[in-house]
Amino acid sequence: MKKLASIIVAAMLVVCCMVSCKQNTPAAIAADCIESVKDGDYKGFVETFDMSDEDKAQLAEMFEMKGKEMIEKNGGIKGYEIVDEVIEEDGAKATVKAKITFGNGEVDESKFHFTNVDGEWKQVLVK
Repeated sequence: MKKLASIIVAAMLVVCCMVSCKQNTPAAIAADCIESVKDGDYKGFVETFDMSDEDKAQLAEMFEMKGKEMIEKNGGIKGYEIVDEVIEEDGAKATVKAKITFGNGEVDESKFHFTNVDGEWKQVLVK
């Protein structure tokens, strides 16, 4: 009985840890990015990028000016769906496709590009 109780407690701890720990997958990070933009947290959004702090600050400022206006014009972000996540065989790069639905009913299909930096997925800008 004691052994069964220990197993149950251990299983509960594993589940709690899995729920409370953020996943470091490209799809999870893309979802976090969309949530950040939805909440107007552009600094949080740019923290996912693989770039210098100075470039992150400039990117956040640009999104605050241009992105915020576009999102508000379309009625805000109503919801989103992660459609696809493709991780290259070598595990170095990934692409995530998402559908973002705006308050006015428009749907935007977006692509997020990632690179694996020391075991952490970081978003990259692609020309």
